[in-house]
Amino acid sequence: MPLTRTRTSSVRRAGHARHQRLLDVFGSLLTDHQREACRLHLDEDWSVTELAEHLRCTRSGAHDLVRRAVAQLEHFEARLGLVAELDRRDALEADLRARLDVLKSRGA
Repeated sequence: MPLTRTRTSSVRRAGHARHQRLLDVFGSLLTDHQREACRLHLDEDWSVTELAEHLRCTRSGAHDLVRRAVAQLEHFEARLGLVAELDRRDALEADLRARLDVLKSRGA
């Protein structure tokens, strides 16, 4: 059972990191209300209950607000592919840096 729990939490963290990246790239396309809710929930790690209290709404309302905003972010990514392109560039940069380190170590 602990292996399942660890795997699930690592998958959850990966999804969380993806949502944070989507918010960084496309956050300006959301409404101020959606952006604030996502920022507090994703970046500040507020619970849905804390978010609901802050927004003065129900827990289900806060959850739905974040869920809809994340769905919009996913839609923007599906249409534009900017996060995928940034990930590709990050991987390319890491590969080039690794190659450069190898070349530096050979020359030293």
